[in-house]
Amino acid sequence: MKNSLKAIVFNSPGEISFGEFELGPCQRSDIIVKTLYTMVSSGTELRVLGGHYGAAHKFPFIPGYSVVGEVTFVGEEAQGFRVGDLVTGRDGRAVPGINSLWGGQASEHVYVTKGEERPVLLPAGAAPLDYVIAEISAVSLRGVEAAAARAGESAVVIGQGLIGAFSAAWLHARGCRVIVTDIETGRLERALKWGALAAVDGRDADAEGRLRHLLNGGADIVVETSGTSAGALLAYKLLRKKPQAYGPEYKVEPIGFYHNDWPRLVMQANYLEPISINPFAFVAGEGMVILAPKDRGIEERQKAVEAIYRGKISASSFIDKPVPYRQAVEAYKALRDDRNKNFSLIFDWTQD
Repeated sequence: MKNSLKAIVFNSPGEISFGEFELGPCQRSDIIVKTLYTMVSSGTELRVLGGHYGAAHKFPFIPGYSVVGEVTFVGEEAQGFRVGDLVTGRDGRAVPGINSLWGGQASEHVYVTKGEERPVLLPAGAAPLDYVIAEISAVSLRGVEAAAARAGESAVVIGQGLIGAFSAAWLHARGCRVIVTDIETGRLERALKWGALAAVDGRDADAEGRLRHLLNGGADIVVETSGTSAGALLAYKLLRKKPQAYGPEYKVEPIGFYHNDWPRLVMQANYLEPISINPFAFVAGEGMVILAPKDRGIEERQKAVEAIYRGKISASSFIDKPVPYRQAVEAYKALRDDRNKNFSLIFDWTQD
């Protein structure tokens, strides 16, 4: 089976074009998916466009890892999928003649049907655009689940790019008091619209003091998504200190009182520069749990789809009007150069 596909290609740092390639071999247990929409993982894709995350030696390549599409072919040994199914997919099989990081920004894909890379089925009658957030939001969901967020807890999310915005939304869905901070006004306004309790401008001279006031003693959970050393160093300062004495007399509570109840720091970002810390001073009080989730698994992806279906999180809070994929060159540059105005980027592959 020889199909051709169109793809967005990162040629070299900062340079974007289009390419046409032959679809790779389809194994007997694979499926073929025609792309309807893709979502740009703005932080990751802009950094690989700049040559980071190991991209410098992989140019040219097809970027992206968030696809919603329709199954057009099912291999004779593939199980669980039907022609016409709508799915959300991540990393498909490699396209011959071009590198991938991670190959999502293309008009067609060959997917395996077993293991972590298999697509996730969408509910019957689903509107495809509603689920374009599933893959990227599942990354944030893994961090929130790792933190075991509970209703009534206070949570701060540092950074309101996609990963931060989704992290805040998942915490809100768990019933947490969610406070966000960022240096872009547009991102803060968006967070308030979907229900964040408060949004603090990180450029304010008293931003840390403002956050502390809102937290009343510290946060049970801090999610750091800015990917900056300043964000990482602020994160630990905002955590609630345990044990902590409230009375005038010095008292050391038994540390066993706090087992399984330490404040949690979720490092949901990659850092281009090294960060130096004093471990003793870095820890809030006498203990904290540091979590660094690396990827989403099939269960987080399925849970994200179910949450969208049940209305716990809505794509309309995070996406604007899709852009035809042929406008990718201009769209990526706008996303890079004006992050206040351009929060997210969705490509429409339904029209050539």
